Amino acid sequence: MPHEPGTHGAPASAGAPFGAPPPEERRGALKALVAIGGLAYAGAIAVPAATFLAGPTGNAGTSSGRERWVRVGRLADLPPGEPRRLKVIGEERDAFTVAKDQMLGAIWVIREGEKLRAMSATCPHLGCGIELNDDKKSFNCPCHASRFALSGVPETGPSPRPMDALATRVVDGWVEVDFRRYRDGTAELQEIAG
Repeated sequence: MPHEPGTHGAPASAGAPFGAPPPEERRGALKALVAIGGLAYAGAIAVPAATFLAGPTGNAGTSSGRERWVRVGRLADLPPGEPRRLKVIGEERDAFTVAKDQMLGAIWVIREGEKLRAMSATCPHLGCGIELNDDKKSFNCPCHASRFALSGVPETGPSPRPMDALATRVVDGWVEVDFRRYRDGTAELQEIAG
């Protein structure tokens, strides 16, 4: 008996518009789109997560021992023997962003002839800012009364270690420092990211 439209037992594709692919093909295409979308979403999460776990790359990383040279001032502006507090401004990175021209910290720099000595201006005790005393012959931490010689060696107070020394170099008349941060409250240097 010939099949008439509108009767029971109509073929499955009878409701589909003329020329449309069968439902099995549409389901396969939809599955492929969902799979591709899922992979793209997983990649969008995995790449920043891997970057975070691996740490920063290039010379911006510090937690893995890589150098992070930051320009802090001109050598000609540093009078011999006089400690100068300089701001450290550079890129701040995390797993997702890079922020330029951020205040990373401060350092004390002392020019000794052709040599430079740089130390973090963060107290190793609890992270307060270290200041130069009025006599310009020693440093102090106003928070908990740690006192340091110009060499950075602690003289009095609760600081568990000397002021944190930082490597310096001069490039084309500019002073650069290998800026690093260390954990507060410990006798040994434990570098932290940042």
